[in-house]
Amino acid sequence: MSMRAAFLMSALLAASGCGGGDAADEPTTVDTTGGETEAVVVAEPEPEPEPIPEPEPASGPAQITVSNSVGGAEGGGTVEVVDAQGEVVASGDSGQTFNVESGTYSIRGTITDASVLIDTPTREAEDYVTVPPGETTVASVNFAVSRILIRVRRGTRSVPRWRLTLHRDGRDPGEPIELEPSSEHVPITPGRYSGSLRFGGREIEVNGLIFQGGARMTVPVDVN
Repeated sequence: MSMRAAFLMSALLAASGCGGGDAADEPTTVDTTGGETEAVVVAEPEPEPEPIPEPEPASGPAQITVSNSVGGAEGGGTVEVVDAQGEVVASGDSGQTFNVESGTYSIRGTITDASVLIDTPTREAEDYVTVPPGETTVASVNFAVSRILIRVRRGTRSVPRWRLTLHRDGRDPGEPIELEPSSEHVPITPGRYSGSLRFGGREIEVNGLIFQGGARMTVPVDVN
């Protein structure tokens, strides 16, 4: 083989070797139309803080002492402790101490001795009583009193024998009260009273008798 032929063959072999390798990866391009929606990043809202729970009021066993007071003095009788649902949770004598659960209560009292209040009224205290746990709360039902002396007169002379039946005017008249001649003032719940007077085989209507709280008074009833 001549030198020229050898050179040409070498050149052909070199050219064929260069074209046998893998071609380098070309970057891929994507055509767009220009109408695509631009992505929007939405920030998540900050979580709201958890509310701080209010502490529950303390509760537990407690005690309450309840008394009836008539004109500022011990009145005796009976008392009741009533819960928010109207249920009587404790009852007994005036001045007694009761075991209850802490909470808010109403209290009621009844005067049972007619020598203390002749109309033996039942009354509920105006204010509620809050009883804290672990303590003894003292509360009272306060009764006003008027002390009266009835004088039945015919002209200038007193009628010696009579009977006066009274009831208190208003929504809570209570039980009828019987009064007879007496030399002593009688304790009674203040208020306006009506009733009937019997004497000498007669009976007349009596209206508008007013007994003032805290007063000691003589009340004339005039008849014909």
